[in-house]
Amino acid sequence: MSLEYRFAGRDEYPRISQFLGQYWAANHVYCRDQRLFDWTFHRAGHWDPNQLSFALGESDGQLGGILGGIPFTFNCFGKTSKGIWIANYVIGPEHRKGPAALQLLSMFRSPEFHPVVAFGITPASAIIYRVLRGQVLPHIPRHFLVLPDALDRMVRFLRLAHPDWEADRARELAEAFVIEPIEDRGIEAACQIPDGWDRVDWPALAEQTVGAARNAEYLNWRYRDHPTFKYRFISIPEGPRTGMAVWRLETIRRKTEDGFEDVDRIGRLVEFMPLSVDNARGLAAAFLGELRECDAFGADFYGFHGPTLTSLRELGIPSTAIHADGNEIPSRFQPLDGKDGRILSALFANPEVPACTTESDCPWHWTKSDSDQDRPN
Repeated sequence: MSLEYRFAGRDEYPRISQFLGQYWAANHVYCRDQRLFDWTFHRAGHWDPNQLSFALGESDGQLGGILGGIPFTFNCFGKTSKGIWIANYVIGPEHRKGPAALQLLSMFRSPEFHPVVAFGITPASAIIYRVLRGQVLPHIPRHFLVLPDALDRMVRFLRLAHPDWEADRARELAEAFVIEPIEDRGIEAACQIPDGWDRVDWPALAEQTVGAARNAEYLNWRYRDHPTFKYRFISIPEGPRTGMAVWRLETIRRKTEDGFEDVDRIGRLVEFMPLSVDNARGLAAAFLGELRECDAFGADFYGFHGPTLTSLRELGIPSTAIHADGNEIPSRFQPLDGKDGRILSALFANPEVPACTTESDCPWHWTKSDSDQDRPN
């Protein structure tokens, strides 16, 4: 039975949600929260307002496969094009041996969209991307910090996620990520996107980086207008420009027989864009201060971009790669589970786009907030 392919109409959320619930996960967040789904796949100004950016394969009115695409403006050293993050690649059982997967992908792999990025793929699906001559990237680097007075809370967090661990193993891992205090030099930080971001700051960043164009429109859509999470901005000027960080607080919950139980609080740093060593220290000190005010025990950050990772290392914020058990630090917090926290990705890009690597000169500015990786479980 062959399928016909098209993009979903604006009113087809119920069909997509039902298909996701049946073949992906019965309690997936996109099935629970239409506001989040619409924010993700009906982005104003980036897609036909009468459509969802969701490709459908159907036969006789029945869905056989779906593939979501999140449109974004791609920046490559100041030059822009249309890009797509793909998400929720689901093929019904009766079509998994046919061309449905390739046909759905081809809806987005067109001359109109480049690059096409799959952020958060499984090791098994990586084989498919290699066959299609996509670039399978190294795991996105993750940095993790524990506040100096929060060691015992980190140990408890690890033992709840890994109940079979001995206390010594959890404590040894926790100790590796306790950071030294960063001096607060009394620099006043603002909690907003700088007024001159599009005029001064973003143009300078755009010429040095590759990735989603982080202009004010993007920052407002991705953070200010998020329907579920409350993101916090930290900005510190230096000369005519401004360094900025963005983060959110998350409550860690574990699943019990009586429902969900709050465990602790943690920060998720999703943007770190300093201008200098001093500016980085100011941003980091302000961030750590806000973590303490919110009673969080630590924070994490996922991201490529060599200069950013160098800044974090110089601040004493370690990569999870420094410890043999670093990948065992949980990354899913609602509910808490101990699954491997690494994230694998693939992309299809034009030859002139630089490679995305974990090296110190990598120009890609790519964090966990890209695509839909930073969303509720």
